[in-house]
Amino acid sequence: MKHLRIAICEDDKTQLKYLQLEVQKFYESNGLTVEVETFESAEELLFQYSSALPFQCLLLDIGLKKMDGMKLAKHIRKEDKELPIIFITGEKDFVFEGYKVGAIRYLLKPYKKEDLAEALSSVAECKKIEQAEEYIGFRYQGEYVKIKKSDILFAKVNEHYLCIKSKDKEYEYKGSMKQLREEWEDSCFVMANRSTLLNLQNVERMTRTECFLSDGSVVKISRGCGKDLNQAFKEYYF
Repeated sequence: MKHLRIAICEDDKTQLKYLQLEVQKFYESNGLTVEVETFESAEELLFQYSSALPFQCLLLDIGLKKMDGMKLAKHIRKEDKELPIIFITGEKDFVFEGYKVGAIRYLLKPYKKEDLAEALSSVAECKKIEQAEEYIGFRYQGEYVKIKKSDILFAKVNEHYLCIKSKDKEYEYKGSMKQLREEWEDSCFVMANRSTLLNLQNVERMTRTECFLSDGSVVKISRGCGKDLNQAFKEYYF
């Protein structure tokens, strides 16, 4: 079953709640699991996710305070050219500009339920959704890097730096394990010790004290993480 992460940015709290419920209802009725995150401003969204947006679609109001929705969309496009954006707004004057930033739909308030359903349906059929669970993105040396999730062996923190080890390369950059765990919310990523986040996809076998990975790497398991790691391994594979 596909799992989608959808973001809604809308400064009208009533409309925000309504949209959240409609999005959840639509995807769940079509056999998809969905996680919907809501934001009341562009600033809140960018504060929460300062680099890559971990979503498969963004529903965006244009008439936001301070940074409006169009400016937010342009900001996002500097980093991510593919993220499907659906504008839902009472602003008629930005239709052409909306499509210039690559919006897949532009719904004018008050919109019909069937129009929202059609827009959401187009997202579910988008190629990006098919690949959503397969790639991990992060900032590295001023660029947005996207690598296959199955290629990631582990991530390790060393003081103020993170090292992400994949099957063919290592990426080291300034960051925290706390932030990485929030961005990599997936059952295959589990802590092996206080400094190492493992990808269960590449764990070949485990003992009480060590994990043996597909590339021959061995990662130590701490006492505090052993029970949760063992349980996560069983649940993931069995």
